[in-house]
Amino acid sequence: MAADRRGKAETLALRRRLLSDSCRLFYPEDPIKIVRGQGQYLYDEQGAEYLDCVNNVAHVGHCHPLVVRAAHEQNQVLNTNSRYLHDNIVDYAQRLSETLPEKLSVFYFLNSGGNSSSKKGAW
Repeated sequence: MAADRRGKAETLALRRRLLSDSCRLFYPEDPIKIVRGQGQYLYDEQGAEYLDCVNNVAHVGHCHPLVVRAAHEQNQVLNTNSRYLHDNIVDYAQRLSETLPEKLSVFYFLNSGGNSSSKKGAW
């Protein structure tokens, strides 16, 4: 699936038609159309480079080869949410708990730590 298969104006029009207003854009007056990420950078459809300080990239960056390989290998086996019983989630929680104090040994796994898109008038 090509990330830059349509122009910015068409993507914006489709987003306005198909996505809820509660899913807010950064810089709504002139949103940036991001087409790819690599390391700590995001790139728009014109090739401009942006330092990404928002999308949890401080950990490993975009498209880190080890993370891409691990995700690919896991997706070949199973990709489901945490509401089903599966060993991987408890194995990971157990390994993580061994690195933290006991009072930080209960986990709630999410896809993001931020909630800025739900704040009225964010960005």
